[in-house]
Amino acid sequence: MIRNATKNDIEGILEIEKASFKWFDGFSKSVFYQYLNEFRDGFFVVLGKSGSIVGYAILADKKGNGYLLSIAVHPKSRNKGIAASLLKYLESKCRKKGFPKLMLEVREDNKRAIDVYKKQGLVEVAKKKDFYGDRVDALVMEKTVSD
Repeated sequence: MIRNATKNDIEGILEIEKASFKWFDGFSKSVFYQYLNEFRDGFFVVLGKSGSIVGYAILADKKGNGYLLSIAVHPKSRNKGIAASLLKYLESKCRKKGFPKLMLEVREDNKRAIDVYKKQGLVEVAKKKDFYGDRVDALVMEKTVSD
């Protein structure tokens, strides 16, 4: 069940974040708490029951488009369609909010994520050189979601 994230989910979200991103140096507990306050009403969501989160996603408004800040699925729960479900949910949020596009950046070396995004209809529209500061470029991907 996809639902709004709560304070009780933060430890599970951090566990997923650390297990998912080997280059984890970003989203700290305090950042996730900030996002809880900033992104409400289905823009910071989790999939799972309290204490048993298998995935999360965070959507922001960036210049009138839906912008995927982060999405991750626990390694033990991958290849079960969870990321696809979260993306479809966020696409519906984009439509309801009137965002014409869903956009994101992804590490060029994150082939698994790129494959998931492509299967959901996102296409590469640009590249940002050394976006992550470790000589890895970011692919900018987007999908038109407006009706």
